[in-house]
Amino acid sequence: MTWAGVRDRLADLSAADPDFTRFGAGKHRYRLEPPVPAAEIADFEARHGVTLPEEYRGFLLSVGGHGAGPYYGLYRLSAPECPDEDGWRPGFLSTPFPFTEAWNRAEHHPTDNEIPDDLYFDQRWITGSLKVAHFGCGAYFRLVVTGPERGRLWFDDRASDGGVSPCGTGFREWYLKWLDGREP
Repeated sequence: MTWAGVRDRLADLSAADPDFTRFGAGKHRYRLEPPVPAAEIADFEARHGVTLPEEYRGFLLSVGGHGAGPYYGLYRLSAPECPDEDGWRPGFLSTPFPFTEAWNRAEHHPTDNEIPDDLYFDQRWITGSLKVAHFGCGAYFRLVVTGPERGRLWFDDRASDGGVSPCGTGFREWYLKWLDGREP
């Protein structure tokens, strides 16, 4: 699988949108950081007890580490926004992702008080997934790295009471849809 042409396409997008009017473009400005060295990826995988899905790993190795991508862009693999944020403590990524279909407390627990907020936002609902992009308003795209949904993107919209739901794509399709102007 190759990622040929991604940087050229980003240059075209930047030239066509010099004022960065596309949602999120003002943040990432259609720029990608350099590819991530294989040793850095291997170190990340060893520290977290996972092997990154092939599509994402290939992107990191051959295209870029973070920057231009859907909505507010791609997160960096090697550094969390907040040191105690999910995904950066031991065992979080190696614990299998718990879902194979959409989940929301409103659907499974008709009254909000059956699952209090602290439980609804507990990290147990997103173990085995890596935050790869910020949608906005506290919602994130997560790449599942362990469990039956490994390699698939999921949308974590718990901040707006939207639950956790599958995007129906792997990383490659998700990123290329955005690159082609079709928001994933």
